[in-house]
Amino acid sequence: MHMKTALVLLVLAFATIFALVCVLLTRGRAPGTCQHQPPEPEVPEDGRSLVFADLTPEELAQVVRYLQGSLGVPLVDASRAKPSDNCIASVDVQLPAKAEVLRFLDGGGARPPREALAVLYFGDQADPNVTEYVVGPLPVPTYHRDVTVQKYGGKVPYHRRPTLAVEYQQIAGFFKSRVFPAAPSFMRQVMEYDGTSLAAVTAAPRGFQSGDRATWYVLFQNVSGFFLHPVGLEVLVDHGSLDIGQWAVSRVFYNGQYYRDMAQLESAYVQGRISVEKVRKAPPDGDFSSMRPRAPWAAMFPLQYEPQGPRYSLRKNHVAFQAWSFAFGMSVKTGLQLFDIRYKGERVVYELSVQEALSVYGSNCPGGMSTRYMDGSFGIGRYSSPLVRGVDCPYLASYVDVHYLAHSQDIRTIKNALCVFEQNLGSPLRRHFSNLQSLYYGGLVNSALVLRSITTVGNYDYVWDFIFYQNGAIEAKVQATGYTSSSFFHGDGLWYGNRVGEHTLGTIHTHSVNYKVDLDVGGVKNSLVAHDMAFEMARAPWNPEQQIERPRLTKRVLDTEDQAAFRLQSKIPRYIYFAANSKNKWGHQRGYRIQIVSFAGDHVPEASSMERAISWARYKLAVTRRKEEEPTSTSIYNQNDPWTPTVAFADFIDNETITNEDLVAWITAGFLHIPHSEDIPNTATVGNSVGFLLRPYNYYDLDPSIYSHDGIFFTSEQDFTACEVNPIACLPKTASCLPNFPPFTYDGFKNTTAMNVKTALILLLLALATIFALVCVLLTRGRAPGTCQHQPPEPEVPEDGRSLVFADLTPEELAQVVRYLQGSLGVPLVDASRAKPSDNCIASVDVQLPAKAEVLRFLDGGGARPPREALAVLYFGDQADPNVTEYVVGPLPVPTYHRDVTVQKYGGKVPYHRRPVTGVEYVAISALIQHELRKAPRFLAVCCASDGTDLAVLTTAPRGFKSGDRSSWFVLFHAVVGTGYYVLPIGLEVLVEHGELDISLWYLSQVFYNGRYFSSMAELEGTFVAGLLEVIQVEKPQDATVMGSMRPRRPPGAPGPLQYEPQGPRYSIRDNHVTFQGWSIAFGMNPNTGPRLFDIRYRRERIIYELSLQEALALYGSNCPGGMSTRYLDGSFGIGRFAYELVRGVDCPYTATYVDRHYLAESDVPRTNQNSLCIFEHDAALPLRRHFSDMQSLYYGGLRKSVLVIRAVSTLINYDYVWDFMFHSNGAVEVRVHATGYISSSFFHGEGTNYGNKVGPHTLGTMHLHHIHYKVDLDIDGQLNSLEAQDMGYEKLKAPWSLQNSLERPFLRRDRLERENEAAFPLDAPLPRYLSFTGPKPNRWGHARSYRLQVVSSPGKHLPNSSPMERAVSWGRRSTELCLPGAAKPPRRWGCSQPRGPIPVWRCLGARMSPPFSHRYKLAVTRRKEEEPTSTSVYNQNDPWTPTVAFADFIDNETITNEDLVAWISVGFLHVPHAEDIPNTVTVGNSVGFFLRPYNYFDEDPSVDSPDSTYFSSEREAEACGTNPLACLPAAACAPHLPPFRYGGFLNISLPPPPGRL
Repeated sequence: MHMKTALVLLVLAFATIFALVCVLLTRGRAPGTCQHQPPEPEVPEDGRSLVFADLTPEELAQVVRYLQGSLGVPLVDASRAKPSDNCIASVDVQLPAKAEVLRFLDGGGARPPREALAVLYFGDQADPNVTEYVVGPLPVPTYHRDVTVQKYGGKVPYHRRPTLAVEYQQIAGFFKSRVFPAAPSFMRQVMEYDGTSLAAVTAAPRGFQSGDRATWYVLFQNVSGFFLHPVGLEVLVDHGSLDIGQWAVSRVFYNGQYYRDMAQLESAYVQGRISVEKVRKAPPDGDFSSMRPRAPWAAMFPLQYEPQGPRYSLRKNHVAFQAWSFAFGMSVKTGLQLFDIRYKGERVVYELSVQEALSVYGSNCPGGMSTRYMDGSFGIGRYSSPLVRGVDCPYLASYVDVHYLAHSQDIRTIKNALCVFEQNLGSPLRRHFSNLQSLYYGGLVNSALVLRSITTVGNYDYVWDFIFYQNGAIEAKVQATGYTSSSFFHGDGLWYGNRVGEHTLGTIHTHSVNYKVDLDVGGVKNSLVAHDMAFEMARAPWNPEQQIERPRLTKRVLDTEDQAAFRLQSKIPRYIYFAANSKNKWGHQRGYRIQIVSFAGDHVPEASSMERAISWARYKLAVTRRKEEEPTSTSIYNQNDPWTPTVAFADFIDNETITNEDLVAWITAGFLHIPHSEDIPNTATVGNSVGFLLRPYNYYDLDPSIYSHDGIFFTSEQDFTACEVNPIACLPKTASCLPNFPPFTYDGFKNTTAMNVKTALILLLLALATIFALVCVLLTRGRAPGTCQHQPPEPEVPEDGRSLVFADLTPEELAQVVRYLQGSLGVPLVDASRAKPSDNCIASVDVQLPAKAEVLRFLDGGGARPPREALAVLYFGDQADPNVTEYVVGPLPVPTYHRDVTVQKYGGKVPYHRRPVTGVEYVAISALIQHELRKAPRFLAVCCASDGTDLAVLTTAPRGFKSGDRSSWFVLFHAVVGTGYYVLPIGLEVLVEHGELDISLWYLSQVFYNGRYFSSMAELEGTFVAGLLEVIQVEKPQDATVMGSMRPRRPPGAPGPLQYEPQGPRYSIRDNHVTFQGWSIAFGMNPNTGPRLFDIRYRRERIIYELSLQEALALYGSNCPGGMSTRYLDGSFGIGRFAYELVRGVDCPYTATYVDRHYLAESDVPRTNQNSLCIFEHDAALPLRRHFSDMQSLYYGGLRKSVLVIRAVSTLINYDYVWDFMFHSNGAVEVRVHATGYISSSFFHGEGTNYGNKVGPHTLGTMHLHHIHYKVDLDIDGQLNSLEAQDMGYEKLKAPWSLQNSLERPFLRRDRLERENEAAFPLDAPLPRYLSFTGPKPNRWGHARSYRLQVVSSPGKHLPNSSPMERAVSWGRRSTELCLPGAAKPPRRWGCSQPRGPIPVWRCLGARMSPPFSHRYKLAVTRRKEEEPTSTSVYNQNDPWTPTVAFADFIDNETITNEDLVAWISVGFLHVPHAEDIPNTVTVGNSVGFFLRPYNYFDEDPSVDSPDSTYFSSEREAEACGTNPLACLPAAACAPHLPPFRYGGFLNISLPPPPGRL
């Protein structure tokens, strides 16, 4: 068939499709489409942001024409230039000086002239060099000036020039014409080379000394994903001569041996003196490296849509979103850059830009071992790849084209190079549920604006995100995906990575990314301030014979650049911020805090001859004075001459003063990557995300997100199903519209191939198939569907009821246990809701899980189902020896036996004073306090405008100083209906003695007011009446606008993005069991410790037996007694019990599945927390993995990141903890906790700012630590596991191909941790970067099947060992330095640089660790024991001095090799409350957790079998539904079905008098 005929038929086919679609669209009645309501930007765009704009195609063309006519030398098109020619290498915008820009933006000055920066290569000169010219003014240039000497101190030597694309083409020609023909037999017989079957990848830098230009090229099979198909041949090409004819081969490497040249290799081969490793020829699609989908598309994934259109505005290079506005651009060299970032009209950042991306490799092949890629030299912006709707960004994002001129005189356009979108993150930004004083709920969904680009530099794809939150925070984040670089596997390759293919070594490497952040906080002049914490020992003011350890705030102004330069592996102050000269309402310097998230590997040793070129990577943070002559931290010329760097960042740091100056923060984030089998075919973004946050720190007077249109608030007195009360209740009406998905288009391959007859025929066949499908629809369709139709998923793991072995007790079972105990114990039992301390009562009933061995016999071995039992906790106050007793009761559902397990579990009866305080006890204490308050009526009237009845109280804990004490401080606050009283202290605190069983003997032993202590309220009243008391009058708040109110300050606006599932949920829930795309999980909720998961399987293999929360600790500092004595152990109060109902659309996505939980605690009647757990699939609006190829072949492959989330939210009076368990499609598990709710506060007096920040007229936000503890019982390939640590070091060696030169290369350190002491890592010690549970069997490539633990945490310090209560929260203790006698050497320090050799293992064999220093463990691994089910106890809160369970005792140096192991993980953060914590703490930046990631567990990334994969190439039409299912979305769009809003969180709740914390 001729091309003309094919095209005519194709046109006719498309016309037919168009006609059929028109019929379909007009037939029947379709639901209304969502109507776009253009937002009204709060910051109108007046064109001033164009001062930062990239050059337009017209301006680029004008610059080229001007230079061609003005320089007086011939300029060859760079796309054809030889090294000996002159050419224009690149043209980019030349930004004006900051002072000029600010005069224009802020001072009414003239617009600065628009200029360009042109980089020219002058090869056709006596002194070849690189020259940079500023050309202007645009759009019609009339001048140019040489700025090279001004910028660099001289001309740039020609050998430093970045390699042009044409030079790579010339080198490719050199290979074909001169290199390969020199070894014809070898190339034909060993390489099977046919002229096109090999691809080459460059290494860099190019030599060993300044002036060198000799590059190793690594050869691969030329197939899809060729980076994973090395053939063992590498060639060193010397291409330093300007005469291409003089280029030569310097060395050849094949399969571990070096040769002088290809001729010597050929000779050795012909003579049989070469070890040939025959590589199986891969098919064109690459086989294991292919990104083609392995599974057909199934049900449609979740989508986000905007019911009333985007809420941001995008005009040219300017974006406005709610209170945010910023300008953006794309540097050819460094990529995405943002300018003039303002919030509420105030500039907070002048410039935020990427500077460099560095990768340092290790290998035993020359190309790998010599590679240190500086991607800016290649062009981070130039290699921005076209973004694919629905994978790289949400389908409905806004897409922006980018124009550039580099390596050619032709202006290139990257279609859809940037995307802008608002993302509903599926979680609350802040929220609080109140069932104390008043019943209300307030919340704000976390919806943020994202600006994204993705750079594909060779093999790697970097996802660059800048995220703008509603609370004024900015996040910069980079996520890595794409192909890993590899070497040919031979010899000692496992020292440098993991084998991931038959001949493929995934080589160890580091990623480091540098950013420039020019913050202007409250103006240009700033200072750098560091806040951190320390513990101080103090006498308890109310009991001087007792000591107390309290956190104290340390403060320091960093005066010089040297003080502000923090090395990569050094500790950084936990709060470091740019401070303005101005102050907020509460007297604090306005600031923006820098918070870094990084897992960086080691930096290249500074002794390296090339280190100065990348010296920015020495520092995780360096702050310098801003200088126009220091615009970037590096140079594009550093890559090819790192030995004499054109820009050395180390020179920026010269100890200048940085107080009250214009400052720049240079931030480095990164991670160590040890490629493993799950990196095949692609590295996943999960766990490979680093960056930083910029967070307001006393910059505002309260959290600015309180002014968001999205705020939600309702009380029990309101009709929260009414739209005017609760805008979320309107969503079923306002958001049930048909999303308007535009047709899928993709221009990423535009201008790269021409259509041939084959392509036309393929398109014709696809068109005919589409016509057939449309006709079928017409014949079978009556009316157009309205709402989305639910297609129930077919569970991959059929649920047969076996997961019920882990199920929580049902209400019927709970009631049966109560009835049984009431009739079987022979003692009277009072209902716990009415019981006095002197009564007997049932405190709680929960499921008693069978022993693991029993469960596994049932689940895996065909054994009998274990009997179902309950664990009942009883308080026996009406006995001669009052105590707490625990009984196992069974079998259920009809119990016939009980057994006392208290002695078995704890070694004896639990003393009665250790029992958690019950609600009825708090009611009695409240009554006592009310009675005592009446003794000081005149004082209360003056100090607080109160008679005492309108005050709220908050308990502290623990309750005394020694075992047996039960005396609690209670802090008093103003209580205003519908507000968080926790931030309204009045200065009064009382110490209640409530240890007696007779309530009438309880009394107040101390009273505190405004820094003074009194023996009673009567004494306080007397002192006041006598005029001897300084009273601070605290006005009683009169309305809902008080600082603790969560009522929205602005009316509702257009709804933000919502997620819906076009074909219903793709997960399946039955009873306590959920399945999702290979995952199978049993879930439950412990009343004390909260959510817990069991029998977690992926692809039918169990990887985790138990994953459960253990404890949440909050430890406070203050100069008031209540605050300074508070160490809350929330498990004692009930993390699971207080997981209340979740609010649709804020706490979880509106269409999530909600599950009720039942419990019995402090009552004989089972209670139900409705909708207290939600399960949903979340669209992360991000690729899980992707790659855009414009090398060798043109294709795109990607997989959207969609994750299953199981969530609960616990409201532990003031704080709300969001507990997330996430399951990724690549087999990874992610655990996160986000903190929100109200801070706890003290009355501000005296030296209060030593312990926090003033956040209100009389309110001190008290500093505190959050620590969360988890139990992870991993079963990797069975129960018997070991613990393996892998990390990196640098070794210095002579270059095998040039022995007169040396290099430093990363190598892989491996060690087996054999005992519990070795596997216990203190809170402030570095973990090995790769720490894995390994199974007994290897994967396909010989590596132990493993799961890696990756902890994400920024904890404060742990309680000192000298504290008498530390063992109760030990969660582990160990020495940091000492072993007892008999140990040979001190413990190993991970992260040291050592020569390669046997890995040193320092062990304390047979010895216990000496405990001179105590540390909470960030990770401790122990042998699993049934007698060690939890790391703490509910009884530890009220007697931490003699803890019922001390985790420190779990670690006794037992062997952990081939044993059933448990990982105990602690995560946390230091919280120094500030003005933006009013009214609520936000979750942004207050999120910690950990990953469990497969590490050589599979033979390849299991997500390759996901039905959501996308793949298309230049040979296949991307817009065709049959080729690319994303193109089906517009036709598959349907109106979401949103159920009516309901909320039962206030049901069955009555408000007793203020009962304290609970």
